[in-house]
Amino acid sequence: MPGNFEQVTAQLTALVRAKTGDSRARAHSLESLPGHAGFSYSFILERSTPDAAPAGKFVVRIAPSGVKISGPADIMRQARVMASLADTPVTVPPIIWYGDEPEFFDRPYFVGGFVDGFKLGESALPAAHLKCLARKGIATMAALHNVPWEPRRAAWGEPFALSEELKRLDYLLDRPTLDPAVVARAPELRERLRSSLPANARIGCVHGDFQWSNVLFDEERVVALIDWEISLVGATLLDLGWICFFSDPASWVGADAGRGSLLDAGEIVDAYAEAAGFPVSAAQVRWFRAFAGYRFGVITCFNLMLHRRGKRHDPLWEETALSAPRMFEHGLELLG
Repeated sequence: MPGNFEQVTAQLTALVRAKTGDSRARAHSLESLPGHAGFSYSFILERSTPDAAPAGKFVVRIAPSGVKISGPADIMRQARVMASLADTPVTVPPIIWYGDEPEFFDRPYFVGGFVDGFKLGESALPAAHLKCLARKGIATMAALHNVPWEPRRAAWGEPFALSEELKRLDYLLDRPTLDPAVVARAPELRERLRSSLPANARIGCVHGDFQWSNVLFDEERVVALIDWEISLVGATLLDLGWICFFSDPASWVGADAGRGSLLDAGEIVDAYAEAAGFPVSAAQVRWFRAFAGYRFGVITCFNLMLHRRGKRHDPLWEETALSAPRMFEHGLELLG
């Protein structure tokens, strides 16, 4: 924890005074925000001159202490990725400042604009209207995949191969401490995925965790894609497979079935193909849907093991693990 609210408020006030040159600027009304890859707060930036900019409501995200600054904890990379999309059709929170100066939080941070929006699952709008918004969310994903990645290489990094994505999951799967009943068919699905790895998968900017909880809307449009911790340059259908997986009742059991999605997997694929402007291979879509189930299933098995061994208490994984065998089975079904 970077400190209590009073400490973070004082650190923020020092930051905004340094960045604006306004010795009477101050941060106040700090509120904690959800997030897993650091500490996030909203706050009000008040200026000594009422019409001075920047002022208003903002968000600060601070890297967790005691954690290597890489992957999801690389707060500055997240800021650079979002800043690189500022001139594109992909709506992201505006990045105001970012850095790692030790005098502020002693950890990397970024400050972004606060985006006032809602998530589809939280809205009471009519279902037909929400489905229209959901299609606009899928169109925004297609717009991201159409953003040229090469000019943004400095922010995003080099392309990440699908084979490396599979290898990354081996670290989680190849452990004798996983529950054998839950993980049973995962190795079989892994081999099927490896033997049918798509050739010439389209490469582009990938959000990495494109699901409805990371898309903010107003009543007419997408207002922001958020949470870019695991963004990468890679196979763009990774995002499509991921959102289809979370929207597919066949991958879940019990109350989780379908995860309350407004669009089913087929509707999502159709909306994406319509918006993409490039060919979308049905066979590749099936592979990426199967891979998404494998990926989340392996993550579930690993986190269940950590929970049961007392290394990371989170009983929610017990509930999620009820669906893990189905995730692997349905992945095999998708691959035929």
